[in-house]
Amino acid sequence: MTTEIESVTTDVSSRRTGNGVSPMWFAFAALALLLALYAHWRFGQFDERIDRLRMQLGEARATQDRLADQLTTVTARLDQSNAQLRSQIRGLREVPTQVGELGQTVAELRARTEAPQRAWVRAEALYLLELGARRLRLEHDVPTAIAAMESADARLATVDDPAVAEVRSQLARELAALRSVEVPDLPNVISRLTALEAAVEHFRVLGVPVSKARRGGQDGPRTLGTFERAMNRIAQGWHDLFSYRRVEPGMSRLVTREEESLRRQHFELLMFAVRIAAMQRDRAAYGQSLQSTLDWLDRFFDGRDPDVSTARAELVALSAIDVDPARPEVGTAAQLLQRVIRAGSPPAAP
Repeated sequence: MTTEIESVTTDVSSRRTGNGVSPMWFAFAALALLLALYAHWRFGQFDERIDRLRMQLGEARATQDRLADQLTTVTARLDQSNAQLRSQIRGLREVPTQVGELGQTVAELRARTEAPQRAWVRAEALYLLELGARRLRLEHDVPTAIAAMESADARLATVDDPAVAEVRSQLARELAALRSVEVPDLPNVISRLTALEAAVEHFRVLGVPVSKARRGGQDGPRTLGTFERAMNRIAQGWHDLFSYRRVEPGMSRLVTREEESLRRQHFELLMFAVRIAAMQRDRAAYGQSLQSTLDWLDRFFDGRDPDVSTARAELVALSAIDVDPARPEVGTAAQLLQRVIRAGSPPAAP
């Protein structure tokens, strides 16, 4: 025990006197070594990063060089395009003048080519207008006049002619006035008149036809002897001498076959005159002929006959039809077109 205490005392004394090495120094030395190794490792990493950065910087410089080359090429192309664009702009500055000259030339050519066409169209439209006015004035044909005037307006619309604008306006007014006219259905009227004319064969005339007034009661043809025929004639003569028959006043007159045929033929002639007046659109002649037909029908035909009464009702219905309605005045458009043609025609050579 004493020995151990002495050894410890000796160690403490030796440390105090500096004869031994302290462990702290070893710790500091180890720490410094570790720090040096860490610093070396970190510096190695920094060097690697610097190398990588240097490589990236080289690649960036190479890329920059390529981009600079491409930029130089693009700049050259852009300069070439700008030069071409400037040249084209200088050429375009001359285009308005060229376009103006071309438009003037086209206008002159159009005027030269359209002038004969306009003259032809005007002449054709004037012919159609005069034709429609002539048909309306002479034949009272409203549908044909409308068709002719519509054709004239269609012809004037095919060309760009400002000179005929007033003509077309007047023509539109005349067409509107003509379309408002109530045109009768003449084919229907003529067919009805023809049917009445054909039905006259079935009309019963006033009076007693001679063929029916003869004595009857005779048997059919048979073979008789001379004595029998003589006795029959004497008996019939005796019977006719003293026989009588009740006859109405209107039917008291005997009518021969010739008279009956004459009445029917006269009725047919009157109906023919009515048809002619209807086709000619002659209002006065149409009304007079119908009135004469009605008078003839009432005077010489039996009104109790259904065919006669039906014919009379039909004649009265036909008399209410106006075959020649009032027509508006036309021709102003043709006169205006004539003035346009005269104004556009070249002056006569001296």
